[in-house]
Amino acid sequence: MSCLDYCTAVFGRLRLPSNEDKMRTLKEHRYHRSLDEFLMRCDQEPVMLKWIRGNFGRILEMLPTTSPDETIRFIGVGCGNGIMDVEMLKMATKHFRHLHNIGIDPNHEALAGFKDRVRKEPAMNKVNIEWILGTAERFNCGSGLAMRKDTPKSHLIHMLHMLYHVKSMEGAIQKYYNMLLDGGVLLITLASRVNNQLYNTFKKFETLQSNQTKSSQVERNDKRYSDDVITVLDKLDFHYTMESVEYRLDISGCLEKEMTEGGKLLLDFVCLTNAARSYETLSEENQRTLIECLKDSCSSTDDGKNHVKLSFDIITVVKPSCGAEKQANGVK
Repeated sequence: MSCLDYCTAVFGRLRLPSNEDKMRTLKEHRYHRSLDEFLMRCDQEPVMLKWIRGNFGRILEMLPTTSPDETIRFIGVGCGNGIMDVEMLKMATKHFRHLHNIGIDPNHEALAGFKDRVRKEPAMNKVNIEWILGTAERFNCGSGLAMRKDTPKSHLIHMLHMLYHVKSMEGAIQKYYNMLLDGGVLLITLASRVNNQLYNTFKKFETLQSNQTKSSQVERNDKRYSDDVITVLDKLDFHYTMESVEYRLDISGCLEKEMTEGGKLLLDFVCLTNAARSYETLSEENQRTLIECLKDSCSSTDDGKNHVKLSFDIITVVKPSCGAEKQANGVK
């Protein structure tokens, strides 16, 4: 997914519209263009890469190992074009002699991008990589390698901004957790409601719609957030830690009098991911209301740009080991 793939794996691979929803949301090609626009206008990718470079070594030290010659197994669920996967694997090659990685993604172009990224990175010569074209659910349900009885369990599985798209979040977390070795780590990232000005904007937008007697149907935010993951983890009694990371989105193009195509694409994306429909399908009244809400939420910088602050949470789930406990301090 290049930038596109990253989002499909690291922020918002927000579920593409289903067939019955396409008339009120976006066609797939415009969704991808709007996703690209979002990624160009925010700094989430460098923020996540910075987090990996500063923190992933700690996670690698937690992984259960029995021998220097053991093959360490990773699975990337919703890997996209592998931007984050390659960064993590590069760090892992400095810790382990033998690495095996499975990348799962339903986007053929994304996996092609991942393969190209691997070819250009010399450190990846040390890693045995499999790419599986398919969804998290299909891989879960036995069409992929992981469900064979003779398949070794994994040391690390990451689900980076992909739980927006699965039918059952609890089911996906439980099944991939079951694929871990004792002492293994499940790494999850998902948008947070906290320190999220877009979330607050759309909550205000919902309220204003409700107060408008002539307004069209109220568009509610049914997006999944990190606290929804925590509810599942607590229900399943899984051990975890959580860290919040902030980033910024430049919405200047959305607020111009003569809105650019880029501004329209960005509005389509933030509406689809926060109100379940595209900007272009909102009534004129609701379009004006949303723009006013965005103006109230943003902050101006010295360069004249208007930004909103966003955040996502990084959740580290540790599967208890029968022997020595190799868990991070502060794990629930």
